[in-house]
Amino acid sequence: MKRPALMVAVLLLMSVAFGQQQSEAPYQPAVAPPSMGGYGGGGYGGFYGGGGGVGSTAAGSAATGMANVISSRGSANLNNSAAAVNMTQAQKNEIENHQQYTDTYFNMRATNKAARAAEEGPPPTPDQLARIAHEGVPKPLSPSQFNNVSGQIAWPQVLQTDTFASERQQLESVLGSYSQMGSLNYADQVKARKLINDMSEKLKAQVRDLPPPDYMACKSFLNSLIYATTKVQLS
Repeated sequence: MKRPALMVAVLLLMSVAFGQQQSEAPYQPAVAPPSMGGYGGGGYGGFYGGGGGVGSTAAGSAATGMANVISSRGSANLNNSAAAVNMTQAQKNEIENHQQYTDTYFNMRATNKAARAAEEGPPPTPDQLARIAHEGVPKPLSPSQFNNVSGQIAWPQVLQTDTFASERQQLESVLGSYSQMGSLNYADQVKARKLINDMSEKLKAQVRDLPPPDYMACKSFLNSLIYATTKVQLS
C-alpha cells in the first residue's frame, strides 16, 4: 500500500513543478519580424508589426523593396498594355482614314464622270458615227482638178508658184503610174504623202501673206488630193 501512495505523491509533485515552470514563461504568439510601414501606415510595416517606419529593420526594408519592385512591374505592365492599346487604335485610325480617302477619291471621280456625261448628253448612235465619219472625209476632187486616168493635176494658182515647183514636179512624176494601175503602190504612197504634206507646211508659212479664201482653197485641195491618192488626210 505504501508504494502506490508514494508513486501518487511523486506524480503530484511533478505536476506542481511543471505548472510552476509554465507560469514563469508567458505565452508569446509567432509573428514576422517588424518591417517598414511605407504603405499607408498599415502596409507591410503594419503587417510585420512595426511602427518604426520604412527602413526600420532589414526585413522591413526588404519587404518595402520587394513591394516597390512588384509595384514597378505592375506599372510597367499597365503602361505597356496602354501603349499596345494606343498603337492598335492608331493603326485602326490610319486604316479608317485611308479607306475614307479612297472612298472620297472614287466618289469624286464618279461625280465628275456623271457631270460630264450629263453635259455631253447621250452617246452618238452608230448611224450618227457613220455620218460624222463620212462628213470628215475630204471633198472629192472633180475630174477637172485631178484626172485619175492620166494622173494630171490642175493646181490652184497659189500652188503653181515657184515656192511649190519642186514638190509639184516630183508629185506629178509619182502620179504618172496612177493612170497605169489605178492606184499607187506602197512606196509611191509614202512619197506622195511626204510631198503633199511638205506643200501644206509651205502653205502654212504663207498664211499671213495670202487672202483667206485662197489659203482655204489650197488647203482643201491638198487635203482632197492626199486622200484621193493615199486614203489619208493631211498630218
